[in-house]
Amino acid sequence: MLKTLFATTALVAVAMTAPAHAQTKEPLKIGVLMPTTGVFAVLGLEQLKGMRYAVAEAGGEVAGRKIELIIEDDQGAPGTGLTKARKLVTSDNVDVTAGIISSAVALAVIPYLSSIKMPLVISNATTDELSGAKCSPYVFRTSYSSSQMSEPLGDYMGKKGIKTLYLMAADYVAPREHLAAVRRTYLKQGGKIIGESYPPFAKTQDYGPYIAQARSSGAQALLPIFYASEAILFMKQYSSFGLQKTLPVYGSSGLVNPVLLGALGDAALGVDSVTNYVPEIDTPENKAFVENWRKAHAGNDPEDFAVTAYDSIRFILEAVKALNGNTKDRDAFAAAISKVKYNSPRGPISIGKTNTVSQNIYIARTVKRGEKIGYEILDTYKNFEDPIEGCNLRK
Repeated sequence: MLKTLFATTALVAVAMTAPAHAQTKEPLKIGVLMPTTGVFAVLGLEQLKGMRYAVAEAGGEVAGRKIELIIEDDQGAPGTGLTKARKLVTSDNVDVTAGIISSAVALAVIPYLSSIKMPLVISNATTDELSGAKCSPYVFRTSYSSSQMSEPLGDYMGKKGIKTLYLMAADYVAPREHLAAVRRTYLKQGGKIIGESYPPFAKTQDYGPYIAQARSSGAQALLPIFYASEAILFMKQYSSFGLQKTLPVYGSSGLVNPVLLGALGDAALGVDSVTNYVPEIDTPENKAFVENWRKAHAGNDPEDFAVTAYDSIRFILEAVKALNGNTKDRDAFAAAISKVKYNSPRGPISIGKTNTVSQNIYIARTVKRGEKIGYEILDTYKNFEDPIEGCNLRK
């Protein structure tokens, strides 16, 4: 029911904005795999906002074709994702696919989609595996690899003089990859990791024992990797320990992102985190984007998950423009996607050697801005390329 509601809403909204001449050509069908239920639902719903905004910004059509977002709830489950991917291809006859929050879902659907040369533009799913041995010329990523996002954070903490660090992450693939990336660059700066723990994913409700372990380790700082509802639980419980001065938290991209700030309140303050987007980015493109986004979303700011999803649709639309609307040749469609580049709200982006975008990575601190919580950009790693080796699709 929820899936049908989202899909119908998207199609009706697009149809209302499409110009009359767009009806003379077949619609551009974009199949979207996105969790709208389950632990990742809050992120999936935010990404759908970004996708719908990209469609609305384009006027509901591209190269004379009405844009249809056909949305399927993958529930964050690999088996469900594969079933829904097959449906999008065989029943809905989509031209291209997009979305996916969970790396496990991405790894489940990519062999099938790549085997039929169906382009996929991933809006999240950050596993490093997609940049290495399992890269594909038909799979693109507008978010980042785990290493691309987290290597700058380890480098930043080391340069800031943090000598000892305690690591903590939900026990599944993506968080462990993020910690491995932080570990590499942090150790290069002379830092020392003196403890780590991995609370069970989607099962842990009490983080108190893990926080107590970190406190007793004597570490100078704590780096936790949690997302969505788990990030909220962890940060609220961490705040209750009163450790902000004695064991400060440095954050992953999802720990204190904008979609969580309302729920976190002051528990989010004072965290230096790594991200590829904050509304405070000072460029003409972002200022215009934020202004227009607020008008369309009751004064609320865009956040990083929404922007990477916005870019996933924009990459598709730019490629369709370059092809004058002809998407029948899937090899040509994938090649056109690989050549897209523009100034995104988050800065200049283009497809890199692993089919993950090259982009700016920011270190930002959560601060009070009047009655709200916002961000102060502390450092920028410009045009930061996905560092994973083993696949070079831009030879």
